[in-house]
Amino acid sequence: MKITEIKTIPLEMPLTHPFPGSTYSITKRCTLITEVNTDEGIAGVTFLGDNKYFQDAVIRIIREDFAPILIGEDPLCTERCWQKMFQVTLKQGDRARVAEAMGAVDTSLWDLLGKACNQPVHKLLGGYTDRLHPIIITGYYEAGKGPKDLAEEVKHYKEQGFAGAKVKVGGLSPLDDAKRVEAVREAVGADFIIGCDANQGWTRHEAVQFGLAVRDLGITWFEEPVHWYDEIQGMKYVRQHTGLSVSAGQSEFSYRGCRELVEGEAVDILNFDTSCGGGVTEWMRVAKMAETFQVRMAHHEEPLISMHLMGAIKHGLYPEYFSEVRDPMTPRLVKNLPKIANGWVSIPTAPGFGIELDEDFIRRYKVDL
Repeated sequence: MKITEIKTIPLEMPLTHPFPGSTYSITKRCTLITEVNTDEGIAGVTFLGDNKYFQDAVIRIIREDFAPILIGEDPLCTERCWQKMFQVTLKQGDRARVAEAMGAVDTSLWDLLGKACNQPVHKLLGGYTDRLHPIIITGYYEAGKGPKDLAEEVKHYKEQGFAGAKVKVGGLSPLDDAKRVEAVREAVGADFIIGCDANQGWTRHEAVQFGLAVRDLGITWFEEPVHWYDEIQGMKYVRQHTGLSVSAGQSEFSYRGCRELVEGEAVDILNFDTSCGGGVTEWMRVAKMAETFQVRMAHHEEPLISMHLMGAIKHGLYPEYFSEVRDPMTPRLVKNLPKIANGWVSIPTAPGFGIELDEDFIRRYKVDL
């Protein structure tokens, strides 16, 4: 089998209103569809990322740097294809964009491999479990929404079948954000997973103040608690002074960055992201390293991909979803979303990632870059 073509289709969809976090604000949903075609008629197709700034650069790397070295290559040799793409990082100054382009192509190659083998990706990677607890990302600092409103929203998600929620923090004072989390815990009870994500919004001392305030609320993890410039030592400090599990890794784009977090005793959980971290091949490399240190694996967003990765390994955690208001694209783009019920979601058993895309939706929201 030979690769004959690599296609990219960027999509963009406006949101009804801004969704502010502690260090950013989201106004539109973007993604990149990547399709790898072969001479035997088997194609790998995935969509990844929510990058509203650099899609043009990512597409250019795929077209100009990757396509010439991958066309004619055997797509089933995923490691060889990955290593050929990795060589571009030695020549390109913007390694983060190269890693993002690698993520798009490599993940599509794994979809193709699954289809060629007639197996779902999670079984090819290890097949530890066929279902996981889904969680939803919430707690954005939307206008007019106080702790009571947030608590009611999360209670609604529990009724919809989610097993937990990741609540945005870091945008208010530590004690004010702690009150928001306390309201959520009171609304959903003790059996609901709650993670807190500061998106690098606090100093280490502010993060500790928040952590001590929520320590008795049964928080599963505290994600990216400190500013980027104090990442490793600051997160280690938060772990030591609060006793909370700390999660990070979505801001890294390679195994090497994740290894530094682990060796620096900064994390209990790595939420490395295939879309900006080199794809499935690199994610599994990180997962194997993490296992030797008893560090658990999460994944930043991308639930339709991440459930296969976390379902493949013993130390995988929860696929992360957005609400339909925050992500109006996925429920319309994907025709066969897995059902969420009673705190569980089953991993698709169809070959590859088992994702069927709506061509009419693609035509409507495709953008030219």
